[in-house]
Amino acid sequence: MAWSGLDQRKFPRIRHACVVSLRQATARPSLATTTENIGVGGICVLLGQGLDIFAPVDVELALNDGHPPIACRGMVAWVVRRRELNRPPIFDTGIEFVNLAPDDHARVERLLAGVPTS
Repeated sequence: MAWSGLDQRKFPRIRHACVVSLRQATARPSLATTTENIGVGGICVLLGQGLDIFAPVDVELALNDGHPPIACRGMVAWVVRRRELNRPPIFDTGIEFVNLAPDDHARVERLLAGVPTS
């Protein structure tokens, strides 16, 4: 039986590439990457290093919707290491939004619904 833990999300997600910057309190400089997927509850990113589960991170997320990037607090919800031969390790990392502002929540909802912003 296949493990389906990652498919049992509280919020639906879509595959959408957004530039994201993550900063842990103990890590300098920030980690820059793009999202694998996004939902109103959080994002999934690929990182070259593993982060601690439940660690707080500062998130800056560019939705490319004509508005400034979203800035909020996040929490590392899960980390899964990909094992590929002859390649450096890659970590699938789920970040849960902790204090997403209502306006930013609405922006993500519009992105998920495919509604253009004005």
